[in-house]
Amino acid sequence: MTRIPFHQELARMQDHILRIAAVTQESLDNAVKALLTGDIELADDVITRDKEINSLECEINEMALQMLALSQPVARDLRLIIGGNWIARNIERVGDQAVSIAERGILLASRPTLPDMMDMLGRIASASTDMYRNAVKSFRDRDEKMAQFVCVSDEEVDELDVLILRKLIDGMIKDTPAVERSVHGIIASHCFERVADLSVNITESVIFIEKGENIKHACQKL
Repeated sequence: MTRIPFHQELARMQDHILRIAAVTQESLDNAVKALLTGDIELADDVITRDKEINSLECEINEMALQMLALSQPVARDLRLIIGGNWIARNIERVGDQAVSIAERGILLASRPTLPDMMDMLGRIASASTDMYRNAVKSFRDRDEKMAQFVCVSDEEVDELDVLILRKLIDGMIKDTPAVERSVHGIIASHCFERVADLSVNITESVIFIEKGENIKHACQKL
């Protein structure tokens, strides 16, 4: 079997990362829509497409292992392989959160809505999906400033998640029949908060690739 030239394979890996990022973005957007509108068919599609995301992540991992074993890359090429593999892993986990959000949408679809809850979930959904979109953009464009912007955006999502938790717990105390719906809302909110955290992980990998600094939780220092 003829080996693919190293830099051609490296470019192919980057294309796969952008592919998994795009598929995951679509799933995340659809999960948000399914949650907020009660579209069960759309939620089912998100759950089904998770297999494609998992498969792409496995392919990227295999590419990375092959290049490390056969080409012994150094410097930025090495960082791109390692960091790109980390990015793919975090993107796949965003896909898992999209599935969880879609599942909340299915469970809430047959129940009367809590308007305030849906409004709050819409806010945290918008903030976290923007973070994910910008994190992917920072990788695609090698944009360190965008990566740093994503890092500082995480605080807003954390605050929204706490606000939603407090308001829904308060609502459960006052309205017992709303407990089940509120619990699903809290879980969905935590999923969005997790999407934000994973987006920060992606940008930390971008910083590692571009600056050669392996800084876990780097955002605290930016």
